[in-house]
Amino acid sequence: MSNERQRLQSSGAFQATGGEGSAGCRGFTLIELLVVIAIIAILAAMLLPALSRAKSAANSIKCRSNLRQINLGIQGFVTDHQFYPVYNFNPLTQLQNEYWPDRIYSQTDSRWTNELYRCPDYKGATLDGNDEAVPLGSYGYNAKGTQYVGSNLGLGGLFSKMIVEGQVDAGEKEISIPESRVRVPSDMIAVGDANLTWLLAGMMRLFYDVDYPENYSGMAMLDINTRHNARSPAWVGSEGVIAATRRRHTDTHNVAFCDGHVENLREERLFALDDDSLRRWNNDHEPHRDKLTLP
Repeated sequence: MSNERQRLQSSGAFQATGGEGSAGCRGFTLIELLVVIAIIAILAAMLLPALSRAKSAANSIKCRSNLRQINLGIQGFVTDHQFYPVYNFNPLTQLQNEYWPDRIYSQTDSRWTNELYRCPDYKGATLDGNDEAVPLGSYGYNAKGTQYVGSNLGLGGLFSKMIVEGQVDAGEKEISIPESRVRVPSDMIAVGDANLTWLLAGMMRLFYDVDYPENYSGMAMLDINTRHNARSPAWVGSEGVIAATRRRHTDTHNVAFCDGHVENLREERLFALDDDSLRRWNNDHEPHRDKLTLP
């Protein structure tokens, strides 16, 4: 055996097959390791944006699914009552301040803080509304159309019991927006990703009685005037609002329409000020540019 080993060693075969002292078993040099690490880093840098886009796309699909279910709840309410839910009811005319998600609970079987009302890309607070403050969360209702103050142009504006047609003591049906008033359901915005606004920790304690850090949250409303005002340099926290909005769905909005279909729209397209875009906010399908309250 030793003679055979000596013969193999002298011929170089032992080293070639991986024996002791073999040149074939040498490790990586430092330079080679650094090159490999650099290549891996480059590949990761190329891959991470693609993974981020894929995650955002998946989140957007989940968000659109939520909106489709919420919109079905709104349509179910309309079928039962022949009018759209009001954003909230004035506490002066009834004891409890009740917001639009509460009105469609029997159709969705979900409360505002349940999973159905949570967009995966939304990073703000999710809190129930109360008699002092509106709900905070992912989604917003087209309550007011192009008119910022109490309005009958959307689907049921703020404090509609006192402002929309009819007397304060009239029945719900007379002061809410009837289904027949929506002239073009396929081109009338119903619900979508809420406008974001800047809220300080002190405001959270004052209005919601919670310890919550500074945040950018939706106020359960989708409103063209709020969007344009919140992007004005004069609006406190406008830069943070813009940045938070861009991070959600990569600067797009998911929006459900009164006929039930859902679209993903670029922010600039959704909130454009041309007549065709403005018509989508109002139940009579007119632009009502004169009703806008812009910075």
